[in-house]
Amino acid sequence: MIRNVTIPSLQQTATLLQQRRTRLSLLLPFFGIGYALSVVFHVLVWKSGTPPSTWIRLFYYDSLLLITYGALWLLLWGETNQRGTAPTRTFWSLTVTALLFLGIGYLLLRIGRPSADLTFSGEVAGFAYGTGVPLTWAAVAQMNALALLGALLAFWLLLQLRGLVLFKRTRQSERSWRWMLVSMAVSALVVDLLQPGEFVLALLLSLPVGFMLRNAFRVSWILYLTFRQKLVNLGLTILATIALSGTLAFTSGPAHAYLWHYSAALSSFINLSLAFGILYLVTSFLSLLFHLPTTGAFQRKVDELAALHALMQLVSQVFDTQRLTETIVRLPVEAGVARAAWLVLPDFQQTFRPQIVAAYNLPMGLTPEALVDVGTLYQEVATRRQSLLLEQALIDHRVRARPEHGIGSLLVVPLVARNELLGVLFAVHEVAYGFEQDDVEAITVFATQAALALDNARLLNERLEKERLARELAIARDVQRRLLPQQLPQLPGLQIVASSVPAQEVGGDYYDLLPLDEHRLAFIVADVAGKGTSAAFYMAELQGIFRALSPLNPDPATFLTQANQALFDMLERKTFISVVYGVFDAQKGTLALARAGHPPPILLRPHESPCPLRLRGLGLGLDRGPLFRQTLETCTLSLQAGDRLLLYTDGLIESRNAQGEALGYNRLLQLLETHQFDSIEQLHQHLLATLASFTGRSSYEDDLTLVIFQWQQVPACPTSDRPETFTQTNQNVPTLSSQPSQHPQKKP
Repeated sequence: MIRNVTIPSLQQTATLLQQRRTRLSLLLPFFGIGYALSVVFHVLVWKSGTPPSTWIRLFYYDSLLLITYGALWLLLWGETNQRGTAPTRTFWSLTVTALLFLGIGYLLLRIGRPSADLTFSGEVAGFAYGTGVPLTWAAVAQMNALALLGALLAFWLLLQLRGLVLFKRTRQSERSWRWMLVSMAVSALVVDLLQPGEFVLALLLSLPVGFMLRNAFRVSWILYLTFRQKLVNLGLTILATIALSGTLAFTSGPAHAYLWHYSAALSSFINLSLAFGILYLVTSFLSLLFHLPTTGAFQRKVDELAALHALMQLVSQVFDTQRLTETIVRLPVEAGVARAAWLVLPDFQQTFRPQIVAAYNLPMGLTPEALVDVGTLYQEVATRRQSLLLEQALIDHRVRARPEHGIGSLLVVPLVARNELLGVLFAVHEVAYGFEQDDVEAITVFATQAALALDNARLLNERLEKERLARELAIARDVQRRLLPQQLPQLPGLQIVASSVPAQEVGGDYYDLLPLDEHRLAFIVADVAGKGTSAAFYMAELQGIFRALSPLNPDPATFLTQANQALFDMLERKTFISVVYGVFDAQKGTLALARAGHPPPILLRPHESPCPLRLRGLGLGLDRGPLFRQTLETCTLSLQAGDRLLLYTDGLIESRNAQGEALGYNRLLQLLETHQFDSIEQLHQHLLATLASFTGRSSYEDDLTLVIFQWQQVPACPTSDRPETFTQTNQNVPTLSSQPSQHPQKKP
């Protein structure tokens, strides 16, 4: 009988010790004083030679004994284990206790034994109830000692059997046990008071006997014993029955006169307790004997439950796939529902074919493929999503095993979780028709729990992988952020505001500013087609190219051509990079600019409408030959005080609201015209705030980069040295004069 042992906390232990000390301090004095007074009572009766009156016996002596032995019962009840002990230990304890009582009892009867058959005198015969026991000093000592030993034996027997009777206790079983004890005590007291005849005595004892029979059949603990434990307990019940029968014969025979003279109620209670002990032992013996043939079947069920419990623990505790699969194939065999088992899982990473990941207890030197056609059976079960049972496996064409391999029947069960097939469990029995219905149900339950465990393990691995990727992406984002300018460079007469926000952890937008000398500043704004890590990789490549080539060849056409050649072989197919590249010259007050497939920069001049600079050019990586250079347009713009240049990526104009409507160029140009007199810092904030209000969210669907330049002063150089116009290499781009009146009033 297996019990879970709960270790109490330090606070609980201290509380229990305090309760024990309180119980001992209260009950021990009651018992000690009461027992001493009972001894004194018998000594006085012996000395006086006169029996006590009925009132003294009832109201003094019987009440004294009730308090004394009631305190003894409570003492023993508090000191015993309330949950009981194992049946083997209980029966052994009862056997030893009964034999000790018999041995000590016979020794006590030998003390002071009279040489002749003396009887009580007439004066004391009324008190002795005609027992014929000589009332001497030895008889007084014997009756008090035997009464105490008998009470201890009866109480110990009841407290020991209580744990077995109340195994798997219920309210009904507890009530039945308490009513049995109460009826035994009341019947004993009535017998002491009334001294009834045989017929009335039989009626009085019918109630406690009925409760004794009812409690004697509470032997459910037998079901949880192994075959060996049942055999051991069979022998112990025989020994305990013999010992208690001898004890009952002793208390009803040689010791009866002493116990009856001491207290008829106590003598009756002792005999009733011994009778219940014998009855319970006989019932236990017969039940053990009848349950011997069913031990194997019950043990098999217990093993199934234990295996299922172990598998359920794996669902929440084990996420190592290898250990999990090994446990899944081992548990059905250990539970006794299969001789061998193996597990097949689909290989989604390489061959997409079912793979045998674990096997247990296979015939020596054989693999599952040598025994059955694993692939065919797997596909059938995967298609049907139902178990497949081959009662006579050897006659099935999909089974390759021979009779000597020990495969008589085969059960194939799918492992399904969240309507997804995670694998298939194969179970083998050595004989044909070896799987009973309960075996199939048990293996199906195993498969269900195994599917949950595999699904949990997979989800945990996916979560761990996501967390790992998130950490790596966080590192990549930090690295990418460091690739962007950490501090904007200073150029006389030029003010700069810039920001870049990736849509994901990392992005493909890039901007950079690089001073070429004291009066020239190269800048670039680029957008890699796509988002995520691949775009971030190309962005890092472009950063290296910009830093390496722009100081050597700052001319926009030359730089973009060389950058296109450097990136062409590196970019994936259908991947390109749109770029705006330019150079500010503070000494000349000019801006050289080129656009390679990027959204057009927007020129903002005081008191004029915003003007997109629609320069032609292919994105980097779309063409390696002369077409890229031929279509590339460059321009040189003479700057005026207050001129602004807005550079951005398509994340600004292509962001959409809840209705799917994009922000677009028109709204952008209207917004720029509305806020043309704001500072560039305010303009930058207005653009971001308007975009957030338009889309209704703070995050972006695409990477967003925004750079605003403002030319604050006219360079201090001769007029003849400063360009007066905006020149271009293609007539499709309008010529912009440095005079406000000559600038075309172009509406977008």
